[in-house]
Amino acid sequence: MKLDYNKRVGIIIIAILLGLLFAVYILYQPIEASIYNYLPFIFGSGFFLGGLYSFLLSFKIYKPKYKTEEQQVTVDELLKKRGKLWKVGSIFMILYGLYNLIWHDPNMYRLNSRVENSRWTDKDKAKLLKIYITGLSSKDKKHPQLIVDYCTCSVDMIMKKMTRQQYIDDFALPKDEQNNIFVHIVKDCATIYQRRVDSVDKKGE
Repeated sequence: MKLDYNKRVGIIIIAILLGLLFAVYILYQPIEASIYNYLPFIFGSGFFLGGLYSFLLSFKIYKPKYKTEEQQVTVDELLKKRGKLWKVGSIFMILYGLYNLIWHDPNMYRLNSRVENSRWTDKDKAKLLKIYITGLSSKDKKHPQLIVDYCTCSVDMIMKKMTRQQYIDDFALPKDEQNNIFVHIVKDCATIYQRRVDSVDKKGE
């Protein structure tokens, strides 16, 4: 059975959307079964599909079959008057939909969101490096560069595996609990640091 042009385009749009949703679901499957975790997917898919349809329609890539001539005239007139706005709006909808699907964050749809407090900044990194380097330099004065490298590695691992808010919350815990958390995070950095220290010390003998 040969499909007409409209059906083919419709199938392509649905296939693209389903493929994108499946890929995002596999890579970023929500941990908690909360409706908030699925809102970015719901809004994202809606904006993406609506934007894609508007894009194809406004750029005249897709020409649907109208039930009446009046409908076609109405759409054509609308495209003539609001064509540029329609095109820009469709691109915005596609980008916003993709943003929700790829970088989905359920907190963006919660009241009193802590999203901004969860994101690391360059200032945060510089501040952490200064604190850690200052604290460890006094313990190992023989290997200043290795200390810098170790602290840089540790801060990178912390920022990679924890959000800013998680770090703040964990930092408020008792020292023993803090150590248990951070030791596992910077374990690889500590191993590399110790190996390099041993290597330098052996060469100096």
